[in-house]
Amino acid sequence: MNSFFLRALHLFVALGVAGLTARAEDADRYRPYLRFHSGDLAPLWDVDDMWSLALGANFDRHWGAELGIDFYQRDFEHHGSALGEIGAMHLVPQVRLRQPMLNNRLVPYVLAGVGASILQFNDRKPDGFGRQVSAGGATLTITAGAGLEYFITDNITFGIEAKYFWLQPIDGSVDQRNVDVDLSAPTFTFGLRVYFDENHPRPLAAAEPTSPNRFYFGVRVGGSVLTEGSWTSGADFEPLVGGIGGQIGRSGGFLLGTDLGEHWGAELSADSIEYRVNLDDIGHIGEYGMGVVLANLRYRHPLCDGKWVPYLTAGGGVVYGEFNDRTPGGAGLDVDAKGIHPAVGVGAGIEYFLCRSVSLLADANWIYSWGHEIKVNDFVDGSGDFSGLTFHLGFRAYLFEF
Repeated sequence: MNSFFLRALHLFVALGVAGLTARAEDADRYRPYLRFHSGDLAPLWDVDDMWSLALGANFDRHWGAELGIDFYQRDFEHHGSALGEIGAMHLVPQVRLRQPMLNNRLVPYVLAGVGASILQFNDRKPDGFGRQVSAGGATLTITAGAGLEYFITDNITFGIEAKYFWLQPIDGSVDQRNVDVDLSAPTFTFGLRVYFDENHPRPLAAAEPTSPNRFYFGVRVGGSVLTEGSWTSGADFEPLVGGIGGQIGRSGGFLLGTDLGEHWGAELSADSIEYRVNLDDIGHIGEYGMGVVLANLRYRHPLCDGKWVPYLTAGGGVVYGEFNDRTPGGAGLDVDAKGIHPAVGVGAGIEYFLCRSVSLLADANWIYSWGHEIKVNDFVDGSGDFSGLTFHLGFRAYLFEF
């Protein structure tokens, strides 16, 4: 389902680029920023589920540095058989050299760094069932790449970046035979860089006599907790292995919305949630992934001249669910669990504005969806409801006003 959310990200950013601001430009001073990129080039280089996050700063007109956190997965093959996937989490400090042009609005750059990666074998495939596979550990990582970014506003850029990750191969084994595990790969990503200050500081929108209408794009990541784990007779939902404390699963996605005046607004949220599927007398057979898309009303109540903005959301939409990443327990089973289902949600959150166009967010949302069907051979056949509580941290980037 990663490609679904990448298409959503591309749409959200493309709409934001339509609202270009004439004063947008780079600056010759110290400027901290947060960068979020995503990308997936599986058809070319077998790189899946690629995302990239960085916290960094420009030191002057040309030089800067950032701490990059990147993740991708690649298939792990042995003698032509795909045994599973290996996820690689990279933590790499990088130096960035920029050369602003076109009135400081278009900024090409190069970057390079040295850090470390953690590899983990997961999502075993049918050819890997019953085989002894060891393919994980930490290793040295060197990165080098180039990018191009365009200032949408004077503190928000849309950019593309190509980068190569060279990972020192680690020792692994398949059925007690030694193999080299090499997760080196080229990547291509796109997304936003959000600076924490403006070149032309303006008052917060809520501090003005009349609050403007504003369009924004947001990113949020966090976790999810089941409030109803029973799917149907013989089948249950459970948190994924690796979830926080064994009970909290992963969640996250994108936001696209408008603030309409001081209090009201509308928002489209697109989030991904995954849980394990557990069958009575069999155990875990795989995962059930859900893409949750909700159209929400948002009520805001600015405080402290708009520095803090608590808000409430409520809305409805759909959940696309599908069974995937079959485990050895599901080998040989005919599992049918795929469809689009109605959903509703309510939530609450708070924003803290770093400047007029950038805010940090924290929120919690309760989601309820019904009619999820599952059929497994001739011993599980039914439908049930899903409900869960998600909680996130993230940011909103206000791209233009109208």
